[in-house]
Amino acid sequence: MFNHYLKICFMKKSLIYLFSLLCMLTLVTSCSDDEKGGTDDAWKEISKEYTSGITANGLSTSGTVNVNAASADKATIILNNVVAGESSVSVDATLTKTDAGYAFEGESTATTCNVKVSGTIENGKLTAAISRTLTSALAGTLNLNYVPYMNDMQIAQAHARFNTGDAQMDAMLNGMAAPVVGQLIAKEVESVTVNLGEEGTFSISFKKVGASEETVMPPAKLQEMIKSYLTWYEKENVLYLAVHKDALTILSGLNILPENIDMETILGLLTVEGDYYTIPLQVKEEDGLTTIYLNKDILVKAWEVAKPLVGNIQDETIQSILAMVDQVMASAKEIEVGLVFKK
Repeated sequence: MFNHYLKICFMKKSLIYLFSLLCMLTLVTSCSDDEKGGTDDAWKEISKEYTSGITANGLSTSGTVNVNAASADKATIILNNVVAGESSVSVDATLTKTDAGYAFEGESTATTCNVKVSGTIENGKLTAAISRTLTSALAGTLNLNYVPYMNDMQIAQAHARFNTGDAQMDAMLNGMAAPVVGQLIAKEVESVTVNLGEEGTFSISFKKVGASEETVMPPAKLQEMIKSYLTWYEKENVLYLAVHKDALTILSGLNILPENIDMETILGLLTVEGDYYTIPLQVKEEDGLTTIYLNKDILVKAWEVAKPLVGNIQDETIQSILAMVDQVMASAKEIEVGLVFKK
């Protein structure tokens, strides 16, 4: 009987010890989960709009970035006026915890390109590396088209269209301008190539008549240095050649512009798109050929810049041509001047 009593007491104590152990384990596990949950909650702090201290591909940006984190490993990142040619790009990104914050990466399809973005949000600052694959059919190599002309001559195929409201004047200009421009180009260069990389790079090369090598702009030794400052994109039949604002700031400090042209004059020829100054070129594609041309708005601006440079040429023929150009620029309702390329 006594032994039976001792067994019961022992069992009760064992149950008490077991219950106490279970309580301690539950408490420890709960504390551990709380600590882990506290760490996971750090992702909530990065959900906000970033308006300063943002860099994209090492360049400053005046755009903004909205980060909407859904969890510790997922977020939606909205790039506003950060990607060239895009006012806003929404990217579904993955998040990874780092020692000082979070790293992110993701990709998205935008209007002009496919975008891949990666970067970090650390100590309240956001940095991003952005790669673009442009979806424009213009991407690739465009060669200036040469066509037969009188007396077995080859001339560059130019495009010119004028609407002055004067039928006789228009007939003369539309009949003469393109062949004259084509002949002038053919006398100087035997080829012109425009390379529009699908990653956003561009270059223009030409070979002068009689030369053994092509001239490339920008020069190869500078392309790697300045490639992040120059880009292109195409939308709604307009080709935009773009230069980052930081590049023009650098250019203005080099004092390399002609005497009669200042930076304010250069900027007057350009349009502003986010962090970039752009030159908008109109594009027409027909019969396998691509015509790239300037319209009246930019031609008039360019003419105002060019006049002081050519106005002092002491040649009566040239002066008469300049006077006619001046008259047409002032009176024409529509002007198109450009070149025709083939792939």
